[in-house]
Amino acid sequence: MPRCQTDPSASFVNEETFEFITDLEVRKAVRLQYYLSLLAIEPEVNGEIQEPAAVVRQLAQLIQTELRGTDLITLGASPRLHVLLVNAQLYNLPAIIERIVRQVRRHFEVDNKPQAVALSIGGACFPTTARGREDLFGQVTELVAEAQRDRTERYRYRLSSVPL
Repeated sequence: MPRCQTDPSASFVNEETFEFITDLEVRKAVRLQYYLSLLAIEPEVNGEIQEPAAVVRQLAQLIQTELRGTDLITLGASPRLHVLLVNAQLYNLPAIIERIVRQVRRHFEVDNKPQAVALSIGGACFPTTARGREDLFGQVTELVAEAQRDRTERYRYRLSSVPL
């Protein structure tokens, strides 16, 4: 019997596809009554983004090892990436974020050199804090900006805390 092979990049999609799938998942979550969480992660290397595409790709590869096969990651043109977490509630996000931070802390390099990386992370959950796809994206965008303003921590995150 042949072994199943997985494609390590299968969970990476472009931004347009990610938004489309997120919209479909929100509709499905309404019908089947499950939770859907969204994380936005923006890295800074040594205080700035020098090669956004390379940094984001490496970050996505590291994050992928901490996610389930049902979760999805964007690889877009911006230095921010998004992670769609299927059937993950708001209270699950701190533990997921901690796993991501541990992975990044251990393995992050640029051009084969260890780099000081800071992560600003925002997280929201449908239907707990968001009414739909646009609301999810709006909340995580605001939360990442809020986390970026906090320079006291290298790894900082904010979660939406306003239940509907």
